[in-house]
Amino acid sequence: MRRVLKIGGSLLLRESLAGSIQSWVASQPPAQTIAIVGGGELIDAVRRLDAMFPSPPTWVHWQCVGLLRTTFEWLGRQLDPWQLESTAEDFAQMKRANGCQNHLVAVDAFYHAASVSPLPEDWTTTTDAIAGWLSILTDADELVLLKSCDVDDSLSLDELARRQIVDPALPNLAGQLPPLRIVNFAAEAGR
Repeated sequence: MRRVLKIGGSLLLRESLAGSIQSWVASQPPAQTIAIVGGGELIDAVRRLDAMFPSPPTWVHWQCVGLLRTTFEWLGRQLDPWQLESTAEDFAQMKRANGCQNHLVAVDAFYHAASVSPLPEDWTTTTDAIAGWLSILTDADELVLLKSCDVDDSLSLDELARRQIVDPALPNLAGQLPPLRIVNFAAEAGR
């Protein structure tokens, strides 16, 4: 089994985040876990800059993707003994691997300006949709988004996007996504 896990950037400032992630993953059914991490307050700062000094959306999008390298490296230092996949070569090798290892992947190892994807290159695409794209690229059995909010399981992907629980680009991938699970990690980690 292969699970893609998106660790929300809003969780980055939680105390003991790495330990909570490792405990949560250990409590799940065995799987190869492939995780990415969001940008959190780094991306929020770019949103504020872009609101004050607007720039071309595509340029801003790729600047934000570049900042995800920082959150990857920051969290990666804490997720010992997870495998860190920081290059396209690492990513390709990981895709061929079997087993139940845990991997933290740098977004720019598989998603960059020269790559081909159906994702809009603007503010409608966040790490929700990028994780969705990763789940398609890796033929994952499950997509899990760790968030900081409660989610009604009966809501459609379109309704989740309307309520700003997931980004507007994720529903564009709906027909290709594996089963989606959204976890209120703030509540889970507190148990």
